[in-house]
Amino acid sequence: MAKADKDGIIRDRRTGIVLARKHRHPLADLFKDVPMGEGLPGLHMGLPEVEHLLAIHVFDNMDCSPPRNPLYRAVPDPDSLNATGTDRVIYVPVDTPNPVAVEEADEQIFVADISDYDADQMAALKLQIQQKEIADKMLEQADPHVRGEGDL
Repeated sequence: MAKADKDGIIRDRRTGIVLARKHRHPLADLFKDVPMGEGLPGLHMGLPEVEHLLAIHVFDNMDCSPPRNPLYRAVPDPDSLNATGTDRVIYVPVDTPNPVAVEEADEQIFVADISDYDADQMAALKLQIQQKEIADKMLEQADPHVRGEGDL
């Protein structure tokens, strides 16, 4: 036999084990896209129900305390909808500022179709992007006259 208490938590009357909740567990999002390492996508649980059940198991039935001083926090992954078709999150250090919303371009931006690239072409493309990012960062950090913004 189970009965819901005033908070919508449904417990087994005999054991006290939480069987369900009428609403999503407030800590369920802690199990959304669990980080697996830098440059890797988060471990996606597949369904929000799985996150909910994990939260019930860990926090209600195992009596683990919620995080007190987390080192990182979840932020929406702006690229996830295009890449995976679902809204996902990425984890960033707690002190990372929130991203500034970027205005959508008035016109569509076209890039090369890389869907037929083989592993060697993908590696070359990644290297080219990395080199461009490094060059841009160096220019960004250069003195104004090197950037062409000031007098000599």
